[in-house]
Amino acid sequence: MRIRKGLFIIFCFWAAVVIREEASASAPELSLYEDGDIVGFIGDSITHVTYSSLSYVEMMDQYYQSCFPGRSVEFRNLGTDGFKAMDVLNIYDQDFAFQGINKAVIMLGTNEAILGISTEEYIKNMEDLVGRLKESGLEGEDILILSPPLCDENRAGNIDKNGYRRWHFEDRVLAYMEELEKETAEWSVHYLDLHTPMAELTRKMQQEDAEYSLTRDSIHPDAVGQRLLAYYILQAQGAESGSLASILLPKEGEAQTMRGEVTDFYRGTKGMCWNWKPGTLPIAAEDITEFRQLFDGADMPYGNILQVEGLSGDVSYTLQMAGEELGIFTGEELTEGVDLNMQEGHPQRTLAEQTAALNRKRHQKVAAYRKMWIEVMMQRASYTGEQAQAAYDKWRAADGQLRREIQTMTEEMAGAVYPMLILEEGYTVEELEQEAMEAEEARKAAKEQARLEAEEAAKKAAKEQARLEAEEAAKEQARLEAEEAAKEQARLEAEEAAKRAAEEQARLEAEQAQKTELMHRRLLVSGICLACALVLVLVVLIRKRIFKKTFYK
Repeated sequence: MRIRKGLFIIFCFWAAVVIREEASASAPELSLYEDGDIVGFIGDSITHVTYSSLSYVEMMDQYYQSCFPGRSVEFRNLGTDGFKAMDVLNIYDQDFAFQGINKAVIMLGTNEAILGISTEEYIKNMEDLVGRLKESGLEGEDILILSPPLCDENRAGNIDKNGYRRWHFEDRVLAYMEELEKETAEWSVHYLDLHTPMAELTRKMQQEDAEYSLTRDSIHPDAVGQRLLAYYILQAQGAESGSLASILLPKEGEAQTMRGEVTDFYRGTKGMCWNWKPGTLPIAAEDITEFRQLFDGADMPYGNILQVEGLSGDVSYTLQMAGEELGIFTGEELTEGVDLNMQEGHPQRTLAEQTAALNRKRHQKVAAYRKMWIEVMMQRASYTGEQAQAAYDKWRAADGQLRREIQTMTEEMAGAVYPMLILEEGYTVEELEQEAMEAEEARKAAKEQARLEAEEAAKKAAKEQARLEAEEAAKEQARLEAEEAAKEQARLEAEEAAKRAAEEQARLEAEQAQKTELMHRRLLVSGICLACALVLVLVVLIRKRIFKKTFYK
């Protein structure tokens, strides 16, 4: 019966995860918080949480510390028992804890539903709260509004013998949610429906066990319910599914990791060893073991999964971490995957439990500080600005000290390196170490041989390169000399051609000069002849004139 019930729980949880994924498929994408973010969680008693050993705010904090130990993100619990959205608005400027936040998560509506406040008034007050946050410098993308969680009206403990339900405001919560989903889109803020998957899981579980509930009293989520709230938010933010970190040791080749670092990996005939720097930390919450066993197989982002391929399925292997035995597993179990964080001998668990204890102190101190605002809301007390400042400063000083201690411890854990061993049954550490040492020596010898061969090859290559370069240089020199000779030959031929051209030019000029001189001579002779002819004609004419003159006289 217990096994059947456990399987039913697993199925129901898986179904709730699927429903949650389908419901958020079209929702705006959320992102993980970054270094330096100060996240204010604004809510009522479900956020304040003085009734349980665990709150979803604390679980969010532990996840970030474990997954991102070097990232400084402050999760500031601003939840207050009995608060409504209007109460938050009334103390917003008085409570110094609201100052400095640059991200906000709001989950309000349960007290409004209990008191019968109308949907219109609830939505108006939520809109005013979003506006006040934006006035303080937050953008729409910095604000996440969560749906109110379910009112578990059908829990057996909520129904008396006459069928009367003590708490019965689920319909009003659903009416709030219907409007809230539409309005948050108008306000350009993120919206996340936590109610639907929790209600569906509860309904399926109560078909098997009417007493089952994710709440303590139909209103306040118990530790498992609080963890689910954190899980749904982390899932919406895109947290890595399945594990904080993982190691895959394939049958052949190098180790593969998601986060963390594997060095000095050796795989022998009957065992293997490596050094492991996780870079993440195990989550040590009060109910983590029970929770993981209850929902075994669900895609929870809390593990550190080791998978080893190529082992004999029915052979037992001892797994060690930093000299501590984590457990004995079959090859089949190691092939399927073992969560290192769940093993009792994990050397980080003690420190993780210490950080969890410090987180618990932080939660207790902030819960105590928030109580003064309950007194204000109930009009049982009032505080001057100086008194509010003093109370805030006292809490902040204590909280800051605790946060510094946690940061120091988480960074120390995340930076540690752990020797890991897997030994086949009957195989000793000494035998594996000897085998690994011999393999390392062989590896070094092979590496040295490879180095020498590489050097020799490099020398030969260099020599061949030098020969080729010499040949290339000789060819280049011959080419240059040939070019130079060709140039010289061309120059001589040009000079010879110029000389011949000059001689030919001189010959032509001489011939031309001779022709010119001959022509001049001919012209001169012609001129002389013509002159002589003219003289002769003149002489003749003169003689004729003299003759006539003499004759006629």
